[in-house]
Amino acid sequence: MAVDMKKVIAGAFYRLLETRSIDKITVKMLIEECGISRQTFYYHFHDIMEVLEWVFLQSAKRLTERSLDAANLDEVLRIHIEFTEKNYQKLRRLMESRKRAQVEEMLVEAVCVYLKELAKHLPAGRNISYADMEVMLRFHACGMVGVLLRYAGNPETDREELVRQLKLLLSGKIFPNL
Repeated sequence: MAVDMKKVIAGAFYRLLETRSIDKITVKMLIEECGISRQTFYYHFHDIMEVLEWVFLQSAKRLTERSLDAANLDEVLRIHIEFTEKNYQKLRRLMESRKRAQVEEMLVEAVCVYLKELAKHLPAGRNISYADMEVMLRFHACGMVGVLLRYAGNPETDREELVRQLKLLLSGKIFPNL
């Protein structure tokens, strides 16, 4: 059976991220962890940030699949909260790195991918321009990322209350008279 070298490299990156900041992870560390040549690494990825981007895209894809199978919005939000809690230390390390802006954009983009997929499954009849849809998706993605990073890593956060609050935000019902 052929080995998916991208998955091997991504797995090594993920393991290294458990104990190090992305600023401290080098290509040399990855090739040593994987037991591959530098040439093999560069055949699959251009740099460390491309590895991170690939990991984010794969995670977003899995999260999207799980979310689309969910019975309702509450379950979807629980899936996202659980993912953030499970990966909080890694996400925190990424957000504390010098690459914060890039990492934040990748997180927002990953949530946008999910929200776009979700929008495809909404009932027809909504007359929203493409430009309006893009702004609305970006707004909600930025909000979700910010709230999840702020609250999902806090052990004192009431998960069900956070689900309720995110649901209000996403439904637009938090400011009912606007």
